Amino acid sequence: MIGFDTTVFPKLNFRSPDEFWGLIRDLKVFFDKSCKRLPDFAEKTSRFMAAFDKFDPFIQSYTAEVCPCCATVCCAMRHGIPEFADVVGFLAMGLDVPSYDLSLDINGRCQFMGQTGCMLPRTQRPYRCTWYFCDPLLKQIEIGPTLHYRAFIKDVEELASARSGLMAAFYEVWLQKNEDLS
Repeated sequence: MIGFDTTVFPKLNFRSPDEFWGLIRDLKVFFDKSCKRLPDFAEKTSRFMAAFDKFDPFIQSYTAEVCPCCATVCCAMRHGIPEFADVVGFLAMGLDVPSYDLSLDINGRCQFMGQTGCMLPRTQRPYRCTWYFCDPLLKQIEIGPTLHYRAFIKDVEELASARSGLMAAFYEVWLQKNEDLS
């Protein structure tokens, strides 16, 4: 399973901090009550974390080389705000949701962008930040050793598949909750 349609989840409205943080608070409560102790969910979470652990060092080595030299920073605030599925991933991995300042200019530089790149661990970044590869970064990976490129492709696919499995497992529980409320 490579893809899961995360548009089935509610949208996080970053334009309304009360609504944004309220939905995250509700999701934390639901998650603690309904997901944490499910064996299948724990297995999917372990696979997701393992995929991040494998992927991160490789991509970090390339971004450390390419990003500091870049004249155009891709990391904009609008891309750094999480989606509902991102929050599910954070909670599954036992991570706190970063403290987003929703009052910042959405078209400005991401609030977590530091001198040497993102200050957040990869697991606490929105998923789009993890799989976004600008042209200079991709070029650097492509011209590197062929084995590295093949491993990169495999790791990207594994991360996507692991996330998809986690989201599908969560969605089953989420759907059941919504049916129970009907």
